[in-house]
Parts: sequence; C-alpha cells; structure tokens
Amino acid sequence: MDAVFKYMNGFFKGLMGLIMTVLGLAITVTFLFGADGFMGLDVIGNIVGVINGLAAEGFVGLIGILIVWSLISGK
Repeated sequence: MDAVFKYMNGFFKGLMGLIMTVLGLAITVTFLFGADGFMGLDVIGNIVGVINGLAAEGFVGLIGILIVWSLISGK
C-alpha cells in the first residue's frame, strides 16, 4: 500500500510540474502576442480574475490564496 501512495505522489508531482510549465509558457505567449495569444485564452486575465475573486472574499479568500500558494510551491 505504501508503494501505491509513493507512486501516486510521484505522479501528481510530475503532473503539477507539467501544469506549471504549460502555465509559464502560456503567460509568456500572452505577453508576446497579446490577450488572445495562447489558444485564444486570456491567461493573465484569468489569473487576475481568480485572485480578484479570492480577494473579494476577505479572510476566506486569503486562506484560499495561501492554500493555492502552498500547492504551487510544493511545500
């Protein structure tokens, strides 16, 4: 059972690394080509929208931002 958890942990860490790489690429492409640069998506606008939505929630939004930050940083 421990091997299964280690395998799943490694899988999700690898998946998160892939997602963060694609996100970085999408942000770069959006900077270079404008709002519709990455497959017709406004990546930066979407990120700003999520942060603004969490900020409007006050303390609960702060907790949400901290949880997302901990997932992204891998700690």
